Amino acid sequence: MTPSQISLHVYTDFDSTVVLQDTGNTLLAFEMGEEELGRIDRLPKTAPGEVSIRKAEDMKWSRLRFTIQEAADILVDPNDDVLLQSRLREGAAEAEAAATSRASKRMSFDQRSNNQNEERSYYVRLDQGFKRFHRFCQEHNIPITVVSIGIQPLIEEMLNRYLGHGHGIVVRANGLTFQEDGSWKVLWRDTSPFGVEKGRALREARANDLKKPSTDQILWCGDGTSDFPAALASDIVLARQDTTLEKVLKANQISHRAFTTFDTVLEVVNEWIQEHPRSEDFEP
Repeated sequence: MTPSQISLHVYTDFDSTVVLQDTGNTLLAFEMGEEELGRIDRLPKTAPGEVSIRKAEDMKWSRLRFTIQEAADILVDPNDDVLLQSRLREGAAEAEAAATSRASKRMSFDQRSNNQNEERSYYVRLDQGFKRFHRFCQEHNIPITVVSIGIQPLIEEMLNRYLGHGHGIVVRANGLTFQEDGSWKVLWRDTSPFGVEKGRALREARANDLKKPSTDQILWCGDGTSDFPAALASDIVLARQDTTLEKVLKANQISHRAFTTFDTVLEVVNEWIQEHPRSEDFEP
């Protein structure tokens, strides 16, 4: 098997990796407030045997009554929303209405936030190098898949807004359905506490996604404890600098590279391409 026959597939966490904040916690804190969110998060420890991690997660998500579009309106800064900006440039009436609706939601929250003496932005920001990285991978036919313990339709909506439709990124995360009262019910992907055991997900990916599972390579990007099993199942590992994942990798003497933006990940992928000059011939 020659190097020219090896292909690369990028897998990445989403929260605090592709974006700089935790999408779910940000949305939940927006709706519930930090104090109530913290109270529910502590229940598995303060009420052991009564409230499991999964039950606490269900309790939190059921408090939401947004549509996916409304949730994304809260989380994505209009200046970062390429779909909205495109429609505004075209003068579309629905885009103007969407922008007005966003302003109304933001004004309502800002008033509540000021009353609570809170000073916090609830926008979730895309890593400043991710658009360049995404474009580079598209140009070299290197697929990107997000593997997350978050909510799949919300992540997909946010990626659409950050990158535009047709970005080609596959998302594997927890599903969602809406109950009769409009509340959220998470459809957990597996039986692990947060619904996605990433080590298992990466092992399945190696078997099902790669054209040549025995030789093709997986690059993983992450930041947290849940990313460690995925790192163990990958060939190349990048950890956001000064995060739990980086500390655990160091403690276990596992080869990795730290990054502060996806520009570093782009450099690593480019280095890989130089070592495997025909990798751009990969056909997803």
